[in-house]
Amino acid sequence: MSENETGIGHPDTDRRDKVPVINAGGAIFPRLKALGIDYVFANSGTDFPPIIEGLAEAEASGVDLPKALVIPHEHAAVSMAHGYWLVSGKAQSVMLHTNVGLSNGATGAINAACEHVPMILMSGRTPVTEGERFGARTVPIGWGQEMRDQTALVRESCKWDYELKYPEQICGLLDRAYAISNSTPRGPVYLSIPREVLCETTKAEGLEAPSSMAPAIAAPDAAALSEAARLLADAKAPLVIAQRGAGDEASFAAFSRWAEDWGIAVSSWWATHLAIPTDHPCHVGAHPGPWLAKADGGHPLGA
Repeated sequence: MSENETGIGHPDTDRRDKVPVINAGGAIFPRLKALGIDYVFANSGTDFPPIIEGLAEAEASGVDLPKALVIPHEHAAVSMAHGYWLVSGKAQSVMLHTNVGLSNGATGAINAACEHVPMILMSGRTPVTEGERFGARTVPIGWGQEMRDQTALVRESCKWDYELKYPEQICGLLDRAYAISNSTPRGPVYLSIPREVLCETTKAEGLEAPSSMAPAIAAPDAAALSEAARLLADAKAPLVIAQRGAGDEASFAAFSRWAEDWGIAVSSWWATHLAIPTDHPCHVGAHPGPWLAKADGGHPLGA
């Protein structure tokens, strides 16, 4: 790479050590690419020029990045990331405008949290400086949209939240965000990205490196599984109440076969995902009350 070429972001170089640099906004998409993100569902605003600049320069240089899709409404953007996970099993990213943009996406974050859907949710952060620093406030809305605690809009729906403070944090923060989001129980995470920081430069080296962190995937306790198997084997009228599905397509089919082979009743009570087809002969519906009354040691539920 030449002294004056970085490939993406600011075509600049630190003259002291000849290390290619990139603006922080332009570094986000390359790092998301390295993490396996396919799409970024976006509804941008005045805080996103450094990111858009990076996308334009990457396209001009033929650099392959996650596809940025402009979505007319923020709730739809978050919902599309949600739906992509349900279809592909791959977490995606969402970028929203500061303040009102994040507000419009908050309900989507609640939905993702309820269904344990991983995603990296980002929004701009209104500039806090009023001059001199590149990326500072330039239009009146920069004062009108300032929030004391913007993250509060989604904090209770996210597993983790942070605000980008320095441009060199891009790789580490996105690695952490992706790992936490995909650790069980999965769910959305939130990263606030201030415009002043997005306009600063950082080293371009390492953006394509493998993630420095891995999700922590939990498994059921072996002793608890053995006890559950014993209880089912000894039961005369077992009932399975399934709320969060079977996990994936293969497990869905295996669970359906298992229920039919053993003649075990399955209720989809307040289900976020189905674990068994609704027309399956062992599916007893969404209300387990009558079946729970007949189950081993069971008591009827209230209406």
